[in-house]
Amino acid sequence: MEIDLLFFCLLSYYATDVSSQTSSTGCDKHIVGPQGLPGPVGAQGVPGPVGPQGLPGTIGPPGSPGSAGREGLTGERGLLGPRGLKGDKGDRGNAGVQGKTGKAGPKGDKGNRGFSGLTGPVGPKGQHGHKGQKGERGIQGLPGVMPSNTIESLQNQLQDLQKIVRSIFCDCSCLHKRSPYLSSGSFTIAFEGLGLIPVYCDMETDGGGWTVFQRRKDGSVDFNREWNDYERGFGNLIGDYWLGLAPLHQLLQLNGANELRIDLKDYSGNSAYAKYSSVNVGDSTSKYRLSVSGYSGTAGDAITESGLSARNVNGMKFSTKDQDNDRTGNHCAALLKGGWWFNACHRAFLNGLYGNGSGANRITWHTWRKTSSLSFSEMKFRKRHE
Repeated sequence: MEIDLLFFCLLSYYATDVSSQTSSTGCDKHIVGPQGLPGPVGAQGVPGPVGPQGLPGTIGPPGSPGSAGREGLTGERGLLGPRGLKGDKGDRGNAGVQGKTGKAGPKGDKGNRGFSGLTGPVGPKGQHGHKGQKGERGIQGLPGVMPSNTIESLQNQLQDLQKIVRSIFCDCSCLHKRSPYLSSGSFTIAFEGLGLIPVYCDMETDGGGWTVFQRRKDGSVDFNREWNDYERGFGNLIGDYWLGLAPLHQLLQLNGANELRIDLKDYSGNSAYAKYSSVNVGDSTSKYRLSVSGYSGTAGDAITESGLSARNVNGMKFSTKDQDNDRTGNHCAALLKGGWWFNACHRAFLNGLYGNGSGANRITWHTWRKTSSLSFSEMKFRKRHE
């Protein structure tokens, strides 16, 4: 009770003016002392007895649906059913759109040359050509001879026959003289004792009329051959080519006086030539001995070069790998892999190994490119006009 009164007096003190604090409130009889220390905690009370059981509650609302259960196990595979019946044939589909033509592929490498085909059947007869120009006057026939068995009569007939024969046998210079409009190419010439033989005629160089008897241009033909090949000839008329020693001798004899021209090229594209005002090749008994003179040109004289008698091929016999006719014990043709008019051995050798390089066994002309190989050579002759 005393505490409540004290609490009351404190409230009244803060609620009134200072001047009224001396009024009679009944509180001035007490002095507010310091706060007392809290008392000790009381002992816990004894639990009360258990109350009677309550009445059952009412039924609650339905619960929410439970979550989905786990996926069941996969069942076993069923048995294979019977095969179905064959369906009806479907209608034919429309044609597809044609695709664009593809681009042409790159050009293939050049194939090897094929074998010569069989001769085809004779074609239909062509139309008549235009009437040609009037031909030259024919050769005068043999004079009539009265029956006679005298030697003089037979000799006259033989002389007339020889004139006719010599007019039939004709080289490129003869053809050029008869037909100056002819272009360079292959022609067939009749050789006494050898029959018809194709040759190549150069109708443009230095006035034309040249019969080509040697050419090197691509290495397509092997020139390391035996005597029989060099005597008869071999190669391709428009490529690597050798006319043959036997026909060469006959044509030179037919013309009487002949001149020689040799055209050369190196692997840098430079050209040169050697020309001789006189050339002759002997017969088989002389081993086709070479004789030239009268040099002019730009390549230098590698055939009759003076001061080098051991290498000068002028006047030499022809040699091949199976016929050694040179002037040394080394057998130059076998050693250098080609037929030629060897001395011991040479300063000019146009039947050597083809290909860019250097050496005595190459295609060489020493007075122009020394032992450096040449890419082209062509030897040709024509009748010399006095």
